[in-house]
Amino acid sequence: MNASVQVRCEIPVEVEVPQMRDQPRFQAALDLVALPTAVSVARMFVANTMRRWGATFIEPDMEAIAAELVSLAVAATGPAEGASWQDIRKIGAIKVCLVGWQKHIVVEVSDEHRDELVLPAGVELPGDHGLGLINLRAGRWGSCLIASGRVMWAELPVYERTPAGLPWRTRRPPSTPHSDTGGSQQPDEAHAEVLGRVRDGLKRL
Repeated sequence: MNASVQVRCEIPVEVEVPQMRDQPRFQAALDLVALPTAVSVARMFVANTMRRWGATFIEPDMEAIAAELVSLAVAATGPAEGASWQDIRKIGAIKVCLVGWQKHIVVEVSDEHRDELVLPAGVELPGDHGLGLINLRAGRWGSCLIASGRVMWAELPVYERTPAGLPWRTRRPPSTPHSDTGGSQQPDEAHAEVLGRVRDGLKRL
């Protein structure tokens, strides 16, 4: 089974989630069908988009989160496991949208399901798949209902953050003086020569 793929760029945001004051800098979208192959196709789409946008720092997390959201969409709207082609009457549509803001990138996955995402209360979910992975890796996430179904979304900050929530800055090593191979004087020698001239001038006063 192969997923039908159609890529469109520069499209309007389907759902304004999360609400922000600035305008999106980049947008990209991918149309899929609710088949298991949609997960791997979504992974490749997200990885390629993150590289084109220069957001390789969050590429692994964004790719994993998008794959889990698409997996949830396929599980909710795709054919039943083990169903034959003769039994399939309709295959649901899935759309993956990536929206690049100034400080965050949002992934939206829309499908035809009518139930929002809910994190079970009092239940510790595994962090290697499903909602547990999304909750562990995403800065924020959620879902909302629309006329055609629902939109599931997750947000990741573009820059690495400190525990206080501030952008992490990499300290640069101190610069070292460049050696001069042209025969000029070293800094210490030049300083000594200047001091000598000053001392000689004072003696003549």
